[in-house]
Amino acid sequence: MTTLVYVGANVGHSFGRIFGNFDKVYAFEPDPEMFSQLENRYGSKENVTLVNAACSAEDGEATLYITGNRVATSLGDGSDGFKSFHGFGAEVIKTITVKTINLCDYLKKEGVEVIHLYVSDAQGSDLKILKTMKEYIDNGSIGELFLETHGNGSFLYQGLDNQFDGFKELLSDNFDFIHASLGCHNGRIVKEKDIPSDDPEFDSYWRLRGEDPGIGETLIA
Repeated sequence: MTTLVYVGANVGHSFGRIFGNFDKVYAFEPDPEMFSQLENRYGSKENVTLVNAACSAEDGEATLYITGNRVATSLGDGSDGFKSFHGFGAEVIKTITVKTINLCDYLKKEGVEVIHLYVSDAQGSDLKILKTMKEYIDNGSIGELFLETHGNGSFLYQGLDNQFDGFKELLSDNFDFIHASLGCHNGRIVKEKDIPSDDPEFDSYWRLRGEDPGIGETLIA
């Protein structure tokens, strides 16, 4: 059985292009309005489990900072530089309280032993969430990862550290960094040495050492 875990599915545009390739899918989205659209589209799919919660370090509640463009909504308020970088619609329009879950604990309760593709688009919480998955990481129980990543020295959301070096420290023992997809450059694929030093965010693709390339290699920012 193949398994996809998708953190931050929003309304499901990117999610919709890949979920059908997996036997079992878990998708998480904290914004209730976005989740409603996600549920309308995919709630009837037998292989899909949708969870209206924010993945974080622990079970509980947290403040969600909802932005006008919705794609920049986060568990941290955006920095001034981030709002300028993202342009129109990145200002917070309201805050709400949402449920949070520890992702590793949730998946273990669901009996998930192997994750073939792990996708995270959590607007600055990606590294924090991934740290909860250390048991899966250390056991080599994830095949591929496609992760929203911030450039070293970039703090785009208040209180959230999502820098590339943090992912390298967490993953490098068992995973190879394959490439980055530069969202600011139409998804252009580059090796580590070619990531622009002034690029504040991109997506990074990692693969378990010795694993054959899969769908994750085809994803772009």
